[in-house]
Amino acid sequence: ADNWLVDTGDDPLVHHGLSPFGKTVLEEMNRLGMIVDLAHVSVDTMKLVLSLSKAPVIFSHSSAYGLCPHRRNVPDEVLRMVASTGSLVMVNFYNAYVTCGDTATLINVAGEVGARAGNGVAACPPCPAHPVPSVPTDHMDYVKKVAGAQSVGFGGDYDGVS
Repeated sequence: ADNWLVDTGDDPLVHHGLSPFGKTVLEEMNRLGMIVDLAHVSVDTMKLVLSLSKAPVIFSHSSAYGLCPHRRNVPDEVLRMVASTGSLVMVNFYNAYVTCGDTATLINVAGEVGARAGNGVAACPPCPAHPVPSVPTDHMDYVKKVAGAQSVGFGGDYDGVS
């Protein structure tokens, strides 16, 4: 697979997604019932795997590129493919992938309701009505709006999160 660590540098693309061996590995993972994780791959690899896989895939710790244009995050066109394949994006908590900066809060990941739930306050329902912003302000809401509620979850990669 093309990994973002090597595929986005100065070197030209080699496989534009998956090598022939990578395609064989994907077929075997599908045959065995293994979950395919696309959290560290290039956009070309995301698209190719989503189009070839016989089963839904996951992004175990990725966020929305539309809110933070980091190469590790999932662009909208891929989020739409996630929705059409029954796949899952598990939103990351790592600061650089959530705010493209050095700090992030739970509000950036899960919004105001999620942050209140994380502080021991009961989550909705019931909750008082909140105005719905026209542009999502957190990654979970963004993925939900683009790919659907069935396509979003909490991810890991807590290393370095403060």
